[in-house]
Amino acid sequence: MGTFVIFALGITIGVFILYFIGTAIAPYNPSTIKNEHFECGLPASSEQPKKANFGFFVYAIMFVVADMTGLFFTLFVFNNSKESSIIASIFALILAIGVTVAMKEYKDAENS
Repeated sequence: MGTFVIFALGITIGVFILYFIGTAIAPYNPSTIKNEHFECGLPASSEQPKKANFGFFVYAIMFVVADMTGLFFTLFVFNNSKESSIIASIFALILAIGVTVAMKEYKDAENS
C-alpha cells in the first residue's frame, strides 16, 4: 500500500473518531433561542439603500494584484536567466504604471 493511501486513510479515520467523540461528549440541550432564525444587522431605517464604499473594492483588487505579482516574480526570479530578468522588469514597470493610473483615477473619482 502506498504512503499516500495510508496517510489518507489515517486522516479519514481520525476525523471520524474526533467527530464521534465530540458528539458523545457534547451536551444536547436545545432551546427556543437556539432554534430561532438569526439575522445579522439592524433593520433598515430608510427606503433608499446606502451606497457601498468603493475603497473596499479597490483594496480587494490591489490585494489580488499584489498576490499575483508575488507569484510571477517568484517564477521569474528563480529562473536565473537574463531573459527572465528582463521580462520580470518589464512586468514590474507595467504593473507600477497600472497601479499609479488606477490610484489616480480613484482619487479623482473620490474628490468629485
